[in-house]
Amino acid sequence: MSDQDVHSQLPPFNLLVEVAPCEGCFAHVPALPGLCFRANDPEAAERIAPGQIANYSQWLLAEDLVDLNSEADALVRRAHISNFTGVRVVETERRDGSPLWISGNPAVLFDYDRHPLYDNAVTAHLRFTRQVAKRIRMMVAVMSLGQREQKPAVQYRSVDETLTHIGNCVWWYCTRIDDELPEPDERAKETPMARIERLLEAAGEYLLAVPLQARTTVHVPIRFLTEDPREAWTHTKVCRRQAEHMWEHLQTLRQAERIAGGGRPGLEHRIQ
Repeated sequence: MSDQDVHSQLPPFNLLVEVAPCEGCFAHVPALPGLCFRANDPEAAERIAPGQIANYSQWLLAEDLVDLNSEADALVRRAHISNFTGVRVVETERRDGSPLWISGNPAVLFDYDRHPLYDNAVTAHLRFTRQVAKRIRMMVAVMSLGQREQKPAVQYRSVDETLTHIGNCVWWYCTRIDDELPEPDERAKETPMARIERLLEAAGEYLLAVPLQARTTVHVPIRFLTEDPREAWTHTKVCRRQAEHMWEHLQTLRQAERIAGGGRPGLEHRIQ
């Protein structure tokens, strides 16, 4: 694909928005695995989305993920030739929801989630989550035990608690479409980071093994429920939210780095 082709053919990115009354909103760019962000309202989400996409593109480039999918490749090429000029978003879905940044709240099932992801798209989501985990490992490796266990306030998780939470959720997301999925074994002396990586591999094998015809099935789980016992899931929603959850916590752990250096935590790191 030539630079001229990219410049003329880059379509607008679809934006999915779930609105939490009086709490703001949460926006998703499903063509770019993992990309999600908070905003004050849907209009603000649409305004800041190009900047979020630009930051995401720079991260892909730094992490050697330019070939993650065709949209990512075209996006980075666009940045090379025009510094993101002309990158557009269009809000295609808006739903009432809950503040996803608070643990236990349900996530919206968008119409987008009712369409199956083919294996190449599932693989892109998995590759993204593994790379985020790799980056988190590098961040955590330079922290002391005291820094990893430090809680800046009661309402905040420590780094180690956050890593345990991430590992739990890797498996939990898969249980959203399988009530019989066995609980993972616990291994003595396994670090939280090693557990995340092991469970990501198991989740990848599981998600790729789901038959294509089953990927559009809407499932309401019966165990480990959120605040909405009727919350509906599909295979696509599981892949989307698993990648987004990793991306969200990469940002909170970056905050932890700043805290360790004397900075202040942001609201996204709170437990409520």
